[in-house]
Amino acid sequence: MSASAPWIWAVGFENTFIAQTARGERVLDEYEITQHYRFWREDLERVRQTGATMIRYGIPWYKVEPESGVYDWEWTDEVMAYFAEHRDLKPIIDLMHYGTPLWMDREFMNAAYPEYVARYATAFAQRYSSIVAYYTPLNEPFINSEWCGWSGTWPPYLKGHDGFVSIMNQLCKGIIRTVTGIREIQPDSTMIHVEAAKKFVAADESLIEETKLWNEIRYVMWELVQGNVEGDHPLRNWLIRNGVSEADLSWYLEHAIELDVVGINFYPQFSVNAIDKEVVRQQKIPQPVHGGKQDLVEIVRDINGKYGKPVFITETSYWGSEEERIAWLEDVIDAGRQLTSEGIELAGITWFPFLDMVDWPYRTNGLPFRDNVATFGLYTLEEQPDGTLARRKNAVCDRFEQEVQGRSKI
Repeated sequence: MSASAPWIWAVGFENTFIAQTARGERVLDEYEITQHYRFWREDLERVRQTGATMIRYGIPWYKVEPESGVYDWEWTDEVMAYFAEHRDLKPIIDLMHYGTPLWMDREFMNAAYPEYVARYATAFAQRYSSIVAYYTPLNEPFINSEWCGWSGTWPPYLKGHDGFVSIMNQLCKGIIRTVTGIREIQPDSTMIHVEAAKKFVAADESLIEETKLWNEIRYVMWELVQGNVEGDHPLRNWLIRNGVSEADLSWYLEHAIELDVVGINFYPQFSVNAIDKEVVRQQKIPQPVHGGKQDLVEIVRDINGKYGKPVFITETSYWGSEEERIAWLEDVIDAGRQLTSEGIELAGITWFPFLDMVDWPYRTNGLPFRDNVATFGLYTLEEQPDGTLARRKNAVCDRFEQEVQGRSKI
């Protein structure tokens, strides 16, 4: 495309922070494992060299607030000062990208969680509002609810649809409290509400109706925070059946917020899922089937049509060889062209993660770093004899830079 391409190119660092180890797990802190705390300045310099003009950047809440109401901004101050100095790279701050502080009993199911997360978010905004204009209140509520409330993999280890809904209810209230708190400090801030881009397909014709329901459930966060679930809304009965009360729904109506930008995270290997009989009868988590460019186009088109808001592809990449990643990047570029040619306001496209990351099973499998590396990145992590993780620019980054550089900086 020409230098006047209508969307922003962004990147992001994987920033999952699951610090609880009560069941003998390892801490899953992606910044620690990938040595980003150590090399953050060099990593951000590499991002700027690509020509990307925005970056999704997570804050480790569990480190920032080590005790309730007590904040340690030392490391964050340095990083935010970097962004203040280099205004060509605008951060979208991931206030919540999985995980709660260690002091919070029952994690997301703590009755005061919505107030606690809003307190932390407003403390951040009070400190950095002169630097940060863009926020994600909470990344991927669907996946968060799935891992914490459906599969029981992450704390508080709930299971089933009612666990999923219980976590989702807490997260959505926290999102609203967060947005409300930040807006009191920064009325002109922009909220990018990021969710996993799900598309459900029926395993056979007998499951078409159930699949229609799941293709409504994928919107549940956006529907709740906007106060849309009332009357004969297709999610109302399902939510009530799984533990949401009439009082909860009334609360959402009273405290509803408007969306600024809709963020979607799409991975061709994970974002399209099959509804089969085990999903319906045993509440199994739908398993992924391989998706592609047209699935991404369809999801963006549907969400833009549903909400009438700009859509930001806030995560996309491919776990595989450099050749496979380059092929997917070409597909994403083509998808962006197709969407903008249809008149859809595509705010941006984000390659995520910028560096290779550690796959989440690292938390429990006991295997070393080299056996947990997920090869998504524009930079490859290479473990040195002394344990240092060297960053090697790869061919995917070369192609990314070729596409991005020369575009107007937004």
